[in-house]
Amino acid sequence: MSNPRVRALSAFALAGACLLAHAANAAQPNAAGDKDDMLIGYVDIQRALLEVNEGKRAKDQLKATFDEKQKRLSAQEEELKKLKDAIDKESIVKVDEATQKKKEEFQNKLLALQQTFVKEQKELQEAEAKLTSGITDKMRKIITEIGDGGGYTLILESSGTRMLYAKPHLDLTNEVIRKYNAKYK
Repeated sequence: MSNPRVRALSAFALAGACLLAHAANAAQPNAAGDKDDMLIGYVDIQRALLEVNEGKRAKDQLKATFDEKQKRLSAQEEELKKLKDAIDKESIVKVDEATQKKKEEFQNKLLALQQTFVKEQKELQEAEAKLTSGITDKMRKIITEIGDGGGYTLILESSGTRMLYAKPHLDLTNEVIRKYNAKYK
């Protein structure tokens, strides 16, 4: 998604924010005169997207769309393969104006197939972004509720390579999935 340098800078900024939050929290006593402990949790948004019921339905919908588009592209590709084989056989025997026109037709169809492929891929990416953004927005509201209700100072997004270490009991992903499925059936 983003380059490694941007991820590294984001990680440093996040670490700095954690340190500042902890320092500010430690400097302010609570009403009882004690210092509050900093409570941090994390959520694997990608896993949650795949495991909530609405996410599963979206994934199935995207797969069906992909399969349909792939079937059409495969049919066009097969047609082009047959045309190329015919042109290759004909070119061995003779090279005339008709053969040259078939080669041009093949090139035009190949270009059209490539353009269709790029267009279809873009449409799939846009559909995925549209479906997941709605789910992610609702998920963020649930994460905020969990944060407010649980007294969390900070809830981070866990992503495979970004989170180097965290204790498993700080993982709120299952709670987010459970609450999401209960709220958005």
